Amino acid sequence: MMNRIDRIKGCLLGGAVGDALGAAVEFQNWADIRREFGASGIRDFKPAFGVLGAITDDTQMMLFTAEG
Repeated sequence: MMNRIDRIKGCLLGGAVGDALGAAVEFQNWADIRREFGASGIRDFKPAFGVLGAITDDTQMMLFTAEG
């Protein structure tokens, strides 16, 4: 059974992974994403800000909030 700290770490990691997955399409609308990546949308890490798997300010703010 996972303890509370492990669950919190899992949530933070899941948020960071989701942020990195969506970073390349963060400001695109669904029609543009579907045109570029197909009907399923983005399904793998793509370069964002010159880095594959880059996180955004969203992850940074999540970590700052968790630290607080």
